[in-house]
Amino acid sequence: MQILSVVLVLAGLYLIFDHTPPLPLNHEAVGLGSMHTAHTVIGVVLLVAAAVVFWLGRRNARVAV
Repeated sequence: MQILSVVLVLAGLYLIFDHTPPLPLNHEAVGLGSMHTAHTVIGVVLLVAAAVVFWLGRRNARVAV
């Protein structure tokens, strides 16, 4: 669960901050043009999903002990 959280955080931060043309999944590659808001919203959703996955993983680990 923690590895999934880390992957979601990295993907979210990538989409929010650094998605320029030489990197994969940039605006031109996926056909968004200059729609920075779409990538930002998806990045924030991924960060929230990472927090939920991390929280559920910690809660399940605590119950198992």
